Amino acid sequence: MGKKQLLQLAIVSLILTFLFAQFSFAGVNAAPHLNTGAGARSLGMAGAFTAVANDATSTVWNPAGLSVAKDLTFTLATERLDFDRKHNFMAAVKKLGEKSALGFSVVSFGVDGIEERLTKDDISAKSIFNYSMHAFALSYGRSLGSINLGTSLRILTDQFGVGTDEKVNGFGGVSIGLLGHLYSNTVSYGVVLKNLFGSINESSLPAVLDLGVAFSLLQRNMVTFAVDLEREFVDIEESTTSARIGIEYLIGNTFSIRGGTKATSDRLSLYGGFGVNVAGLQVDYAIKLADSAVHKLNDSGNIHLVSLSYSY
Repeated sequence: MGKKQLLQLAIVSLILTFLFAQFSFAGVNAAPHLNTGAGARSLGMAGAFTAVANDATSTVWNPAGLSVAKDLTFTLATERLDFDRKHNFMAAVKKLGEKSALGFSVVSFGVDGIEERLTKDDISAKSIFNYSMHAFALSYGRSLGSINLGTSLRILTDQFGVGTDEKVNGFGGVSIGLLGHLYSNTVSYGVVLKNLFGSINESSLPAVLDLGVAFSLLQRNMVTFAVDLEREFVDIEESTTSARIGIEYLIGNTFSIRGGTKATSDRLSLYGGFGVNVAGLQVDYAIKLADSAVHKLNDSGNIHLVSLSYSY
């Protein structure tokens, strides 16, 4: 089978898988923070990373990118949100030869010090409790020349404590991704289906479809321009279709400047950031500015994200 026929087969398989799986999803999003992405580099580009994914964050953005990552790659990231929420990410990728790679990642989200009140008029809290969710993912990517395929399997734990902790386990679903390159790797494209068959607390996780294309310009100081379209299949008031546009300017393989925007019909988010790489050790910083949103209830202030990565 030639590469063209293999690509056509892979795309048709992704579409058929999604058409079959979407009947398993309904209702509200049971775990919206699982779709926020990971890593300061990618979020500095507003998450326009589906066709760019080439590091340990591929376990979240597009598992097909694992096979183009370096031999061994680690990423640690932390994010602090409003209302004392915290979001952390850890991932590692190891090559299994020249054409395949294995990845493992942990995403954690939590809120500490939640006050229990019997009524809204209570002055003092009756007790203090915490909430946390962890997502453990095992990912595999395989290179087929200019075409890369990948998949992830995710397990969830949800813990909500009031006096006695209550812990619930769930299935975070299957993600299937494709990443291709054209014109001597100057153009790349990606397709990812996420959260297939996932559920927790008797609620389904909505399927997510991401489409992306990226262009690499110049030679010495490379510029990457990326565009993503995302559709989250969930019935909520806010728009679940978004466009993400990001850019990264790499200066001498050492310093990077990034920016981007994510837009829906009712929300606009702006992102920016930079990175420094010395001998494979990379520190990245990203900021998400306060949203311009129709639904003011979901507004938040500026969000800061820091990542530490190492690859060789």
